[in-house]
Amino acid sequence: MKPQRENILSDSMHAFRVNHAHLPFLDSPWHYHSDYELFYIIKSTGRRIVGDSIESFHEGDMAFMGPELPHVWKNGEAYYQNNPNVRAEAIVVQFKEDAFGKEFFKLPEMQSIKSLFHLAKRGLKIAGNTHKVMAEELMLIPKLNPVNRFCSLLKMLDILSLSNELTPIATKSFERVYYDSGSEKINRIFEYVANNFRSKINLDDVAKVASMSKTAFCRYFKSRSLKTFFEYLNEVRINYACKLLIEDQLSISEISYECGFNSPSYFNKQFKSVKMQTPKEYCNSHNVLNQYL
Repeated sequence: MKPQRENILSDSMHAFRVNHAHLPFLDSPWHYHSDYELFYIIKSTGRRIVGDSIESFHEGDMAFMGPELPHVWKNGEAYYQNNPNVRAEAIVVQFKEDAFGKEFFKLPEMQSIKSLFHLAKRGLKIAGNTHKVMAEELMLIPKLNPVNRFCSLLKMLDILSLSNELTPIATKSFERVYYDSGSEKINRIFEYVANNFRSKINLDDVAKVASMSKTAFCRYFKSRSLKTFFEYLNEVRINYACKLLIEDQLSISEISYECGFNSPSYFNKQFKSVKMQTPKEYCNSHNVLNQYL
């Protein structure tokens, strides 16, 4: 299945949409839309897929995403067991670039926010003191009157545009291929990888998903991403492995198989090639860092 286009209904009382959701589980499918989106997880855990990034999320997860970027926050199995003590809570702010007027962000004073919009093509994870300030604003915005709500959104965009605590979520390869190539074919490829990266993927299968011959597909993918499909696939698998290593619930050997590698030795080799350190060194460096947080 490909990501669904979501048509966000306009609110006659506001220029943009704010939703403080209390749900048994986060119920949106993998989707994309024409709006920018601020997403703040207050309660719940699970897996977040943004573009070609697949990561675990926890309470406090916060991201800013640009238009047409496929994404989903998917809760774990415990949220589907009708347990009243296991629920999800999130605040979502969605707006179009012309919410402030068609020419507003062309003003000289708005150029830093215009630059933020460009970075949001890959999705941006929000951390540090920026996260703290943004969380306070997002908790307040559903309660504000229309004028103050309008001002609050502009204030948050200004905060984000000046922050150095934003991390791109999707890879540069995703941005280059997705936005330069038209979304339909690339949606099929990235969706296939997101659903199958933990299993064996061969070139015949992915070329068939793209409706291309193997030769044409390899040439097409490398010309746009500047890397082979399997280099890209290994990056997706290793990025997921990093999250499992941080969670520290599985051995390195178990993680190698969980991420789709057919042997721990090959996993170690590919991990070092991408991250410039072994999985064990990555774990140790992360544990040392945590002592100072």
